Amino acid sequence: MKIRSATINDLEKIARAHKASIRELCRNAYDVESIEKWTAILVPKIYENAIKEKVVIVAEEKNEIPGFGILDVRNAELSALYVHPGYAGRGIGKEILSRLEAIALENRIGRLNLCSTINAFGFYQHHGYIECGKTFHDLPNGAKLECIKMYKPISKPRQQK
Repeated sequence: MKIRSATINDLEKIARAHKASIRELCRNAYDVESIEKWTAILVPKIYENAIKEKVVIVAEEKNEIPGFGILDVRNAELSALYVHPGYAGRGIGKEILSRLEAIALENRIGRLNLCSTINAFGFYQHHGYIECGKTFHDLPNGAKLECIKMYKPISKPRQQK
């Protein structure tokens, strides 16, 4: 598996992985109507601005995109991290998160913020993120998704002597 910067040629595959992740991995945390409204807005074109304005990386394996992540450097925010359910549990999310945290450090970000989906809360908590409140993510089509605000102070790992 290779982690690399996303390109415009990845849009379809990113959208496919994103939708599959939400439909399968979020189904026990959100109702069917919310998931349908959420995935309805995930057309390939919406990722274009992210690629132009933010840091978007993908995991690539055998010409497939099993996962992706988006870092908003300007706002010190992890905007997205999704793994296709067919690849869940293989460490892809951990690898993408680690890479985005390293990029954040390179950009002198000392605290990374995110809004976790209910189902991903344990993943982020396991990786050192701290809960700091509940919120709702308002989608353009009127859906409201309950999320958990989290943050993590990040710094370079200490060198072993």
